Amino acid sequence: MTTKERTADKKEAKGISRKEFLKDAGLVIGGVAVAGSVPLLTACGAKAGAAAAAAPPPSGTVAPATRQIYVANANMMVLGDPTKCVGCRRCEIACTTFNEGKTQPALARIKINRNYNFGPEGFQSGFFNTQGIFGNGRIIQDTCRQCPHPVPCLDACPVGAIELDPKTNARVVNTSKCIGCKTCLRACPWAMTTFDPATSKASKCHLCGGNPECVKACPTGALQYVPWVDKTKEIPARYVASAIDLPEDVRAACAACHPATLKSTAAATK
Repeated sequence: MTTKERTADKKEAKGISRKEFLKDAGLVIGGVAVAGSVPLLTACGAKAGAAAAAAPPPSGTVAPATRQIYVANANMMVLGDPTKCVGCRRCEIACTTFNEGKTQPALARIKINRNYNFGPEGFQSGFFNTQGIFGNGRIIQDTCRQCPHPVPCLDACPVGAIELDPKTNARVVNTSKCIGCKTCLRACPWAMTTFDPATSKASKCHLCGGNPECVKACPTGALQYVPWVDKTKEIPARYVASAIDLPEDVRAACAACHPATLKSTAAATK
């Protein structure tokens, strides 16, 4: 792919949203407000399961299984302040040392290096007017948004390997379930999931159980652990998320909670 094509892809990606990702996947959960009082692990799948129990399938048919779709927002999140970042990448080292037991910044769940030279836009004509050390000197720290429901990586996983940490509500990869298919990597518009070829497992920021190592390691206070807010509409997507067919158990769970939305979406895509 040429530099011009990569730039075009990134410009196109700015408009992508979690809603558009799910539309491409064949399902949109539009206009569904999730109250802040939602219990820790209450999910669409819980309602679907109750509906299935109340209305068993006709004789000779099998009802589709439903998955627990977590809708609770994360309690906290990590945010970066580019005006304070000096590009030392200690946060990336702290992340992999804590999680993998080795110094391998490429596996870090916080991303500094990819924006270091030219910023999130990458190399392009007039780069000296953009970000990064070859631009205005500002280094953008990419951190997981801990997306609200619907969560692209969580919903796209074919085996339900992305769950919620009961302590922090962070979206985490259960490595005992992960099959290394990399679907979650393709699903994230901000490219925040990571894959370790040594273990063939995916990973993402799990907030270190409520005490993020990257925040503790930052020498300038450029990273902060703050109450969660929805940043998915404020931070442009990095790439166009791939169109992914949602697993059947996810579709079944969503259909049970949002039947009208599912019907209107199916009609619109015919």
